[in-house]
Amino acid sequence: MIKFTIPTQGYNAVPYKRTTQKQKFIDKSYKRYSQWKSYINTLFRQEFGIYPRNYFRKNKKYYMDIKIYFKNYAHGDSDNVFKGVADSLFAHPLNDKSIAGSFDFFYDKDNPRIEVEICTEEEKQQLELKRWQDRQNAEFIAKEFKELL
Repeated sequence: MIKFTIPTQGYNAVPYKRTTQKQKFIDKSYKRYSQWKSYINTLFRQEFGIYPRNYFRKNKKYYMDIKIYFKNYAHGDSDNVFKGVADSLFAHPLNDKSIAGSFDFFYDKDNPRIEVEICTEEEKQQLELKRWQDRQNAEFIAKEFKELL
């Protein structure tokens, strides 16, 4: 599992931007989105010493969970922010079709950011098993404690 934070430099996160080929050259919001994706790739490379396209494997399933901390209420849809992060990390030759996961959002006017966790299918299964075991242990302890009283 990898974890890293994407600082949004005092702004709200940039959401995914759907566009046509023509718009790529004239749409200012698409240029901003393109710069955002490059920024995320650069941060990943600085953190892990490798580009995402060389770190992740093609046609392998990954789980990406993100927490978005917006600066204010004037922000894009959280699902589009998730899509934008997935697009930047799993760009060609990878494919974001094999990405599952979740997103949540909060507000932090002093430190807007995106916290990202990515794991493989095997790691996700191990995490789920551990959570299940922890719940079972907690239920057993609660039952034993109750019987002692």
